[in-house]
Amino acid sequence: MSEVDQPVGENKPVVSPSKGNPKVFMALGLAVLVLLGIVGLGTYRAYAKSASDKFTIKVAEVLNLPAVKVGSDKISYVSYVEDLKAIHIMRDFDKAQGEATGQEGPGANLTEEQMSDQVLLRLVNNLVAENSAKKYELTVADEDVQVIKDKLLAQFKTEADLDAELMKRYGWNFAGYESKVVRPFILQDKLAKKINEDTAMRDALRAQAEKALEEVKSGADFSMLAKQNNPDSTAEVGGDLGWFGKGRMLPEFEKAAFSLKKGEVYPILVETRFGYHIIRLDDRRVEKVTNDKGKMVNENQVRASHILFPFADFMSYLEKEMKDNQPKLYLRVHNPFEIKNEATTVPATK
Repeated sequence: MSEVDQPVGENKPVVSPSKGNPKVFMALGLAVLVLLGIVGLGTYRAYAKSASDKFTIKVAEVLNLPAVKVGSDKISYVSYVEDLKAIHIMRDFDKAQGEATGQEGPGANLTEEQMSDQVLLRLVNNLVAENSAKKYELTVADEDVQVIKDKLLAQFKTEADLDAELMKRYGWNFAGYESKVVRPFILQDKLAKKINEDTAMRDALRAQAEKALEEVKSGADFSMLAKQNNPDSTAEVGGDLGWFGKGRMLPEFEKAAFSLKKGEVYPILVETRFGYHIIRLDDRRVEKVTNDKGKMVNENQVRASHILFPFADFMSYLEKEMKDNQPKLYLRVHNPFEIKNEATTVPATK
């Protein structure tokens, strides 16, 4: 046989696929339906009932169900339930303390809605702070944690005693307390200091205030700018601070206001510890008032309005970040993120 006549392989018969067992397909289909039922029930109990039983928690953990979404980040339903359980323990502890000593702790009378709100706000604040800390390359070192731990241990004989006390108050040992409370606290403290030192942020704010001042000088609506920028109750009244005499406002603010004529706007920004002010004098008067000695005297008073560009503090920074990344709540509970911020006190007041 020549080389070309050599076989290159054996011919094998083509095997036709089997049709399969109908019982197998039925069993698989039933298993899929059961699985879908479990997933659906667990998801429903989480989102519609805010349930915390083992079945719901396990489904939520396996599916990584979110409780809140902030920007592109999610806070898990399991984290929400864990913290809610802790605040219930704290509430019951404070209530029991009140019954035993007559002096209730601060959380003794928290309602279910208030506890849920506190948990959601804390979790979101922690997430926002954690993301912000990354911008400043801030981290929490073990040494930072040890400082807090040493202060706590100074109040107890042993670490076991500390764990026992934390367990009574929150249902956590120190390891849990460290993760949930200590590390977020340290990180937020570092972030607050960094924000206060951020000159770039302050420079950007000053540029924004300078631009508004030029707009006012060019005839822009003072009241409208105050409404857009003021973080306090004066926003709703066009920046109106009402009548005041000397000694009622911060010195730098007062000096500028009393130097103006009726209708004038102070030509430059006035900086106080609260931020940059654009000040307009609305009116002047002399009013009879009682002095420190109880005598009636004449007092020069002015009525002024301001547009305030507030310096960023930690809480206002978090509020802005939260506003920019509006949290989306998946749970059927009260939504604390829809609450309108209450008006703050007039920032120029002493």
